[in-house]
Amino acid sequence: MLNSISIKNYALIEDISIDFNKGLTVITGETGVGKSIIIDSIDLLLGSRATTSIIRTGANICTIIANFDISNNIKVKKTLTELAIEYDCDIIIRRQIELSGKSKAFINDMPVSINTLSNIGKYLIDFYAQHKSNMLFDNQYQKQIVDDIADNKKLLEDLSAKYDILENFKNKKNSIEISNSEREKMLDLYNYQVHEIDKANLNIDDENTIENELPKLKNAEKIQNLTQEITLTLYKENNSILDNLSKIIKQIDLLGQFGIDTTSMLKIINESFVQIDDVYREINNISQTIDSSPESLNNMLEKQQLIKKLKLKYGNSVEEILAFKENLKLKITELSNYEFNIELLDKEINLAEQEVMTICNKISDNRKKIAKTLAKDIIIELEDLNMKNVQFEIDVQKQDMTRYGYDKLEFMFNANHGEKLYPLSLVASGGEISRVMLALATTISNHYNVQTIIFDEIDTGTSGKTGDKIGKKLKKLSTNKQIISISHLAQIASNSDNHIKIYKETKNERNVTKAKILNQDEHIEEIAKIISGEKITEHALKHAKEMVCS
Repeated sequence: MLNSISIKNYALIEDISIDFNKGLTVITGETGVGKSIIIDSIDLLLGSRATTSIIRTGANICTIIANFDISNNIKVKKTLTELAIEYDCDIIIRRQIELSGKSKAFINDMPVSINTLSNIGKYLIDFYAQHKSNMLFDNQYQKQIVDDIADNKKLLEDLSAKYDILENFKNKKNSIEISNSEREKMLDLYNYQVHEIDKANLNIDDENTIENELPKLKNAEKIQNLTQEITLTLYKENNSILDNLSKIIKQIDLLGQFGIDTTSMLKIINESFVQIDDVYREINNISQTIDSSPESLNNMLEKQQLIKKLKLKYGNSVEEILAFKENLKLKITELSNYEFNIELLDKEINLAEQEVMTICNKISDNRKKIAKTLAKDIIIELEDLNMKNVQFEIDVQKQDMTRYGYDKLEFMFNANHGEKLYPLSLVASGGEISRVMLALATTISNHYNVQTIIFDEIDTGTSGKTGDKIGKKLKKLSTNKQIISISHLAQIASNSDNHIKIYKETKNERNVTKAKILNQDEHIEEIAKIISGEKITEHALKHAKEMVCS
């Protein structure tokens, strides 16, 4: 339930705060004062598209804040829990639109996306408005209403999953369903490509090997010369480093015999001798094992060029080339077993189609059953709204199968008994659309957990007795729901539990929209003004009292 709303810098509104209560709340005011702005701001708060044009001239930011009681709203609580947003019995939703174009949204001061607002908003408030009546003409919206009441949600989820499987099988069949000549061409190509890759005799480490070994092969002669020089200097020449170290070790040892402490020196120089000897052996090994043959170098250069060539065709690395080859082998297997694969896919497709059709049949049966019941209930509500000869049906026709089933639904209508039924969008007048919307809202309200329903000028095109019927219908609906209705009819206002008047004031030479919650006397006076105009007559005042007290 909507507890309150605060609106700042929205169009003509500078700063308004309104408290809402249970029951039927009617919002009245002269044309152009900004009644619908209140409803539009609630719609904006719950995720509708925002533009900077709504920001009041001179302001930099528009802010809308609302408090909702969610103590009995299971779906909203579940969504908030999934979003890890803490809540109690109520939540505060805030939306800001900045002049720069930025739009921000918060639930209990936790930043959320506009999409999240929309998802939660549909469980908080249900809107019915003349400017949204085109939704009532949309076949998908009509189908959604029927599916919701028919409790088809789980079946539709199952259908969507099975339909995806069916489409995957069909797409796979289409991708391999080719002519014999084309298949032979593809087989020749794939076999050639596999042969070309196999001939290269690739190893997954080839690129690393080439990177490490190629510089050695290119510089083999230089490496040999350097290693020979080093080994000669270390060991093989007269007066080599190791020979000199050996002499020094003997000399230090002799010093020790003369009473000098040479323990530390001998340890260090002996270790140095061993380490340099190790270096000599490693260098000598390099000199002995370095591959300097031109053939090895040419082979590696050819391998490098071959890999570059294959990378241009089949992948960015040896690993990708080898993976490409394995994929080619799978394609060759599929093409070689073409007839078997097609036969297998046909079986899979037939089985998937049977599963999809079984679910479609269940969904369609549910739709047809609910369509009849719903149509009868709507007729009862329409007759109660002074449409005695009305005809209303929900036509269910079979069409091509989709992930939503094979039914096309159409709301069929005629206000005159015995006449041909036509789609609602083609024959209903403004006043008739208003009553169909109200009849639909009344009929389906118990099937939804939404606690607040807003009607924006649902009485358009009606007056007199019909207006009184609409007022009583709204009053009855408000026993279980919070109803907020913008109206221009005294018959509807007189049925309200709460009456909010929207009016304009001039402030600093600018028009400002204001809102006031009326007490009982002001409520009666406002109804009298609706009846007689700006100048309230005694007769109008008396009539207003009678309407309120009846």
